[in-house]
Amino acid sequence: MPYEPPEDFLHALRGLLERVPTPFYAYDLRRIEERTRRYLEAFPAARVFFALKANPRLRLLARLRAAGLGAEAVSLGEVLRAYVAGYMPDEVVLNGPVKPPAVLGELARSGVPTLVADSRADLERIARRLPEARVLLRLNPDLPVDTHPHLATGRGDSQFGVLPADWPDVFARGRELGLEMRGLHVHLGSNLNNPADFAARLEVLRRLRERVGPLEVLDLGGGFGLDLDPRELAPRMFALARSYGAELWIEPGRALVADAGVLVARVWAEKQTRRRYLLLDAGMTAFLRPLLYGARHPVRALYDAEERGVFDLAGPACESGDVLARAVELPVPREGDAVAFLQAGAYGGAMAMNYLDHPRPGEYAWDGRRWEVWRRPEALPRLWDDEPDRPEPI
Repeated sequence: MPYEPPEDFLHALRGLLERVPTPFYAYDLRRIEERTRRYLEAFPAARVFFALKANPRLRLLARLRAAGLGAEAVSLGEVLRAYVAGYMPDEVVLNGPVKPPAVLGELARSGVPTLVADSRADLERIARRLPEARVLLRLNPDLPVDTHPHLATGRGDSQFGVLPADWPDVFARGRELGLEMRGLHVHLGSNLNNPADFAARLEVLRRLRERVGPLEVLDLGGGFGLDLDPRELAPRMFALARSYGAELWIEPGRALVADAGVLVARVWAEKQTRRRYLLLDAGMTAFLRPLLYGARHPVRALYDAEERGVFDLAGPACESGDVLARAVELPVPREGDAVAFLQAGAYGGAMAMNYLDHPRPGEYAWDGRRWEVWRRPEALPRLWDDEPDRPEPI
């Protein structure tokens, strides 16, 4: 059964509705703490790095660091954000397929995290710019997985990592270049709920072990879906790391924060075309996952009404794809009533955008007693602050 937010959190949401504009994201800190503790207890001897891409709010990062988690980044901006939140370079892993010279130069000035090289070219560039770097080499396990195609980063036709047949030679090249080649990184994809996907990945790594030899680090990435029990995966992951003589690293993101968060929006019209719609003040610019991934998020009414109906929930954009949910049964709302999209704590606010000059929503966290601001609602003038109002020569 999907996780249901506790009634005291929903009650607090109704109070917050009277104080801040919609749409907004809200998070239950208690649930984040519970999910974090679950992973730390399942992987007590591993290093756990939180994937910033899931939810990069500074207040969250500071809390996770205090709980003992590192940070996994995929851009220079995320690395610097982690440093602002209090992380040290040796607590951060930088992933991603492209690390241009300008990025490596800024890391030389700001602090060099552990780098995950994605290709031979990536290794060569790192060796030229950051010869003292600590490096993992990403493996593409060349496996099908049960997830959306946009999330299947471990398939052989994806742009990520080095195929198993080539990985040992590329790793050896990194050592020839004088880099501190610490180990292997692999990532199957995102939101994986089938333990068989992880078992197949571990089998690829078990076979590769004979060609690679011992390593310092085995980073098995993330992709843990909400329905996965980490206790079922941990023994096999630790056994594989031991076979390499390596320390185990993992990178959960969604698994820690997704079901702690909701997106709250108000209903401003009911409309009948060939379908029955509720028109909301939140849409694809606030919450991209339904459009991008076909994600289906449970919806809860934050109001009461005796009459019920089945509705499609659409946003304010001039795009036919701006629909956040289809065929949802809800109480029939009045103008201004609010709904909450559940499991929105990951890849929600993080992916909000300014298309159509929509400001990004505010974000708030509840600790069981009071709310705190995680991100203020974006002010409209900020959307054009970086644009000159007269010709500006380069």
